Amino acid sequence: MGDGTGGVTTHQQQHQASISGRGLNTVPSINPSAVKGRFDDVENYGADPTGEEPINEHLEAAWSDDTLIVLPKGEYKTNRKFRQTTTSNVGLIGQNAVIRHGEVNTIHGHLVLEGGYQGGTMMFRLGTPSNPHGDLLIGGLIFDWGWSENAGMQAINAFVEGEGEIRNIVFNGTHSLGTHGNIRAAAGSPDSVMLVDSVDMAGGGLHFRDTINTRTTRRYGGYTDRLPFGQSWSTQGVVGHPDQEGTSVFRNIVTGPWPGSPIYVRGGSGRKIVSKCIVSNGGSNQIRTNGGNNWEPVEWLDGTADWQEARDGPYGQTTIENCLCGVEEDPEGVYLTQTGILLQDGPQLVRNCEIELGLADGRGGGGTYGVGTRGESGAAPAGPGRVENTTITLHESTDAFYVSPYTASLEVENVAINTVGWEGTRSNLIGGVGPNLLQNVTLNGEPL
Repeated sequence: MGDGTGGVTTHQQQHQASISGRGLNTVPSINPSAVKGRFDDVENYGADPTGEEPINEHLEAAWSDDTLIVLPKGEYKTNRKFRQTTTSNVGLIGQNAVIRHGEVNTIHGHLVLEGGYQGGTMMFRLGTPSNPHGDLLIGGLIFDWGWSENAGMQAINAFVEGEGEIRNIVFNGTHSLGTHGNIRAAAGSPDSVMLVDSVDMAGGGLHFRDTINTRTTRRYGGYTDRLPFGQSWSTQGVVGHPDQEGTSVFRNIVTGPWPGSPIYVRGGSGRKIVSKCIVSNGGSNQIRTNGGNNWEPVEWLDGTADWQEARDGPYGQTTIENCLCGVEEDPEGVYLTQTGILLQDGPQLVRNCEIELGLADGRGGGGTYGVGTRGESGAAPAGPGRVENTTITLHESTDAFYVSPYTASLEVENVAINTVGWEGTRSNLIGGVGPNLLQNVTLNGEPL
């Protein structure tokens, strides 16, 4: 394709035209005046807004307690991981700020070996389990994976004690480096809360086999170079943390296909709230969670500071609500069987969700299902779980529910099951040991 000057249009030129045509730079920013009251100091960030010079050193100099850092409209480049721990009450907000990592020529696993970016692929690592970050606000940013055919890292990895907020984030393009997925976020103590809100990652991500990444990986304990093995465990859209405590809320997230689960927030002993998310075409479970009781009330969520009132309230357990999970196509690459929602250990509730599966690949725990459980014998059974006021539509023959033998309990009430193009029956819609309760469940409008 020509560029109008007799030359060849580069990938970057095509990409810039795509940004302009889609109005990418009109993504809402965060207004500093709306949040500056939380901070003692406001830094109007003065680094290069053209994307030519790296911002890391400038950002390191500005990052300090009780400081709000404002990125004006522009394009910003990182050339290595930015890491901060133990600081507290820091904000990094963009005014339609586009962030890109430097060029990647060689990558193995989660380490860039050659290119304009060097080192680990966590672009912003803010807190760890041993050294958590304090209060944190990040938002109004556009992470651009579309500028190169080899782009995409873990943009934000945040582990917070206190209040964490990640919002108004857009990922432009497809994550195409086969390393950590876009966001990892978790609260780190029982009285902490992490909110991830209004995130668009519809472009999804590629399996590492479809990228320049030379990594290998394990599946069920065995190395293999033979397809279909080599599941890309860590390339998922939004993930939690095995040390999560307190409350982590994930809402208003739109995500496309990933090699693993688009929303995989299982881990730790706290509760997770997944709300108002649109999740599609993931290579495994569209949403995967577990429960836990190691959390204290959050007044803006629970409406109370009372421990017992919060547990008796609408978010007294891990909750998946008002979400749409859809599988319309089998993505290219190496993927696991696609399913709807998977519940693992701990108390969990699914309510007011829509699950629509256009494809099916077998039945049972390793096959396709609308809602399933997975537990372990002994101390880590799945659940107790409950599914209510939910619709499951299946376009091919498979399980609406699969219940693992290692499940404490699963109750299903006020659920509509629809089969399209095939004849469903109770026996071929309920897999495993079946729910403990099936009440007011319909099949194509008739009692099941």
